[in-house]
Amino acid sequence: MRPKKPTPRYTHIADIIELSPHLRRFILSGDGLKDFPVGKEGSYVKLLLAQADGSEMIKRSYTIRSFNPDTNELALDFVVNCHEGPATLWAKQAKVGDNVMIAGPGPLKMTDYQQSSYLLVGDITAVNAVNGYVPRFSKDADVRAVVSVPTRSDIIEMDYDDSHNTVWFVEDEAQTTLEQTVTETAKNMANNTHVFLGIEAGHVRSLKPILQDELGFDRLNIFAVGYWKRGVDADRFGAQKRANPL
Repeated sequence: MRPKKPTPRYTHIADIIELSPHLRRFILSGDGLKDFPVGKEGSYVKLLLAQADGSEMIKRSYTIRSFNPDTNELALDFVVNCHEGPATLWAKQAKVGDNVMIAGPGPLKMTDYQQSSYLLVGDITAVNAVNGYVPRFSKDADVRAVVSVPTRSDIIEMDYDDSHNTVWFVEDEAQTTLEQTVTETAKNMANNTHVFLGIEAGHVRSLKPILQDELGFDRLNIFAVGYWKRGVDADRFGAQKRANPL
């Protein structure tokens, strides 16, 4: 039996905040969020976009930055000016007052927050996943994060103090690869480190053997999500992930 599809939630755009050259924050509100669960920061909702020809809706996942149950306001960040596609086009053209249909939230990828060591690697599409996970971990844990962004102007404020444990990998200034930066960051971490990868699919495939074979991390403690794949549209990438999981 197929799982029951979640009931869509009807919202509207209450505010739009230009965070950086490549990030727009949308504040969604409305009665459809009255029973939205709290504590889902770092999880995701699906944006449901109707196609012009009336065919099946386009679904795209976006990570939750925050939810305020007192005001029924849900914050989601959209990457713009990086890739083309129906959801990106929508995000560039959307305006305050527009109706938005969403579904979710979905489950969190990581659920064990009592470990002593964590490594998180994300790019601009997953910055809110990193932001959502770090505050859940024990204050005594060894927590390190590497976040890749296109430009220095795309470094955004986090909900935790990122001054000591977060490396911002600025792509247009980088003198090394993302893989080298992650290796340097993780090389002296404990073998039982729990790892979250929320990045482009090619980086997931290149980092896994580094983490497992070179650094000795347990593959069962690596939680990987390919948020996108270079040169492949989201629908085709979704089909590829189902056929050949990362």
